[in-house]
Amino acid sequence: MKVLAPLPIGFAVFMVHLATIPITGTGINPARSFGAAVIYNDAKAWDDHWLFWVGPFLGAAAAAFYHQFVIRAAAAKALGSFRSNA
Repeated sequence: MKVLAPLPIGFAVFMVHLATIPITGTGINPARSFGAAVIYNDAKAWDDHWLFWVGPFLGAAAAAFYHQFVIRAAAAKALGSFRSNA
């Protein structure tokens, strides 16, 4: 089902756009948000700008933790049980 992989990604981006247009103008890319804040250069543009940097870092840390301790642990457990049965 690799052909359908772009569909959920596009749907997620669409939902983020619908939810955040009134709040941030849909700056879901930190570089795009940074550029707009630099050009606009008003205190209001910088008030919540930290969210555009902290959010992706927290998401990456959560994904790394999940991969290391959940996915790899499940794979090691499955591989261990496979080896013990051989």
